[in-house]
Amino acid sequence: MTEEKNVQKIRVSHLTWQPDRDKEPILNDICLELLAGEFYGILGPNGAGKTSLVRQILRLQKPDQGTVALDGQEVGRIRRDALARQLSFLPQAIRGDVEFSVYEVAAMGREPYRRRFLGLGAKDREIIERALAAANCTHLKEKPVSCLSGGERQRVMIARTIAQDTPWIFLDEPVSNLDVKHQMELMQTLKRLQGQGRTVLAVLHDMNLAASFCTELILMKQGKVFAAGKPRDVLTKENLRQVYEVEFTFLERGGGKLPYIVPCGSSLRAAMQ
Repeated sequence: MTEEKNVQKIRVSHLTWQPDRDKEPILNDICLELLAGEFYGILGPNGAGKTSLVRQILRLQKPDQGTVALDGQEVGRIRRDALARQLSFLPQAIRGDVEFSVYEVAAMGREPYRRRFLGLGAKDREIIERALAAANCTHLKEKPVSCLSGGERQRVMIARTIAQDTPWIFLDEPVSNLDVKHQMELMQTLKRLQGQGRTVLAVLHDMNLAASFCTELILMKQGKVFAAGKPRDVLTKENLRQVYEVEFTFLERGGGKLPYIVPCGSSLRAAMQ
């Protein structure tokens, strides 16, 4: 098996990660299969293990037990440059003190394809320009990143991720610093990428955004996958009550759309006290 072949499946098998032996595992015996061409959303409360799961898949952390495989090949056996041509990642934390221009940061997405000491080619520049346009950053490309707002920096990093031009795109809370307009624009951009054959996996907190754009959802609780499947099957009142320990109201909408989900009342824990 070559490292360069297109990835069609990611399989997580009995993955456990317990960095502190005196505490419960952050990830506990996770088994999961991700298929190419879907738009996955990972949901769950703080501390559920969402970011840790993504970082394990990307080989940024080493598991204590279990494996992650791309089309049957363990990620630990794949060269990092080859892995970077298959998987791209937008992390949650973004530095704002860099003096690179927006264009230069977006161009960093092309590093896995560049030979040492060679500049950007015509194809690279075309991909970068498309990525800037997709993230609504073209008008910012000459500005230093240090002069941008938090939301603008987020969009620049999204452009860099898109410019990496990988079949799999991972994003950790990509809409966290964006206003409502740019949240919708980003989710629509990711949906278009999925329609073009990319596989998208995003850690999200907004379950209504997830229900509107994702084709598959993974609901996590205490380091385990609590439920996985289609949004309508995962986002049920009982699942949400058990995972978030809060009651929810479902506002029905016409046209076959999923209901709008609204938390209501006190947490279940507070109500029992």
